[in-house]
Amino acid sequence: MKKQSIVTSGKMISDDLLTEIFVRLPVKTLLRCKSVSKPWLSLISNSNFIKSHLKRTITTPGADQTILVFGRNNDSISPLNLDPPEIEPPLGFPFCRGDFPFHCYLEIVGCYNGIVCVCASHCPADPDIDIDCFAKNFFKRNDPNIYLWNPATKRSKLIPQTNLRPQKKSLMAIGFGFDPLCDDFKIVWVFNSYNEQSCPAYQLYSSDTKHFYAEVYSSNTNSWRKVESKLTDSFQYAYFDVFDVCVNGLLCCIGGSGMLTAFDLNKEVFTCGVWLPDKSSDSFYNRITEFNDSIAVITRNCKKNERKRKYAFNLWMLDDEACLRGAGPEASWTLGLTIDVDDSFPCVFGRFNCGDILLETDDKGWILCNSDRKEARDVPLSINIHRRIIKYNESLVSIVGSKQVNWNAHEDDS
Repeated sequence: MKKQSIVTSGKMISDDLLTEIFVRLPVKTLLRCKSVSKPWLSLISNSNFIKSHLKRTITTPGADQTILVFGRNNDSISPLNLDPPEIEPPLGFPFCRGDFPFHCYLEIVGCYNGIVCVCASHCPADPDIDIDCFAKNFFKRNDPNIYLWNPATKRSKLIPQTNLRPQKKSLMAIGFGFDPLCDDFKIVWVFNSYNEQSCPAYQLYSSDTKHFYAEVYSSNTNSWRKVESKLTDSFQYAYFDVFDVCVNGLLCCIGGSGMLTAFDLNKEVFTCGVWLPDKSSDSFYNRITEFNDSIAVITRNCKKNERKRKYAFNLWMLDDEACLRGAGPEASWTLGLTIDVDDSFPCVFGRFNCGDILLETDDKGWILCNSDRKEARDVPLSINIHRRIIKYNESLVSIVGSKQVNWNAHEDDS
């Protein structure tokens, strides 16, 4: 962008200085600044500025300590700041008023660079509905709309439907992430059987349920395309139907076999059957997580020889991502830390760069435990994380073809 000087209060401010000021401002303020003048609009809308603003946002200390939580019936989404614990007002919806029934169920596939991939499906308007039952096999029992949504700028895009529809008994997984090499947001959809009536062109595939099918959506092309899955029985399915995390262009999940599966968003290829560091751990409670921009896994071991049952949570860091990109040696892991807890803390949800680990208690409460500082802090809030933590940062990033959404969950049109 051509450098220029801008007159403000009778003084000349260079473009570089203005950029240094703007890059430190929150998204809400920048959106207001865009209407001040055409030069400001041009600066704030510039792709290089948007990337610089995002980089500063995600590298600020504590930036990874905001996560997304659901309302009681998964009908709203709110940011939760963990330091100190505080729930902000609901973010609103990825669709305009009137575009979708008021009674809807929301499920987050993932969040990256301020873009949230949200699935929305009609939910019966029954206050006594069993949400846990409705949520079970959500992606197979429903045909949800999938949105790519920036809650900070209130822009959203409804993506086209996939070419295939999984059967209700399919083993499946869906994931969302970002390909930094192509600057492309992608969604991957994997399952082992499909509804032949939904797409006759695919009937020439084998109906063998051991074969997995995969399609990938690209925000750059706004289309789905079939990719060769080459998945084996070691994948089986991702727990909870959703990939756990996207790190450096790699979508990762733990399959029913207890081994790690990764999808390279750039090459669009799978790597499966990667052994986790502790084969004796309970794979259902293991979590793939991001820690300091690297892939890590938190495993849980039960100490059955104790008088009172206890658990050991171990954080392992992957030494080299090359093993997940079809190159390099077999996976090797380095043990980062171990936390011993009693059976009142049955589940761990993830670790943050500050060293905090989020634990769920047996009475559905939450504890932040920091092994470095040897302290534990209550999260004195009733929250619904629903399966895994989704870290969130505001950004100016926009999806091509997105549109403005006109209302929030907590306020009328303005």
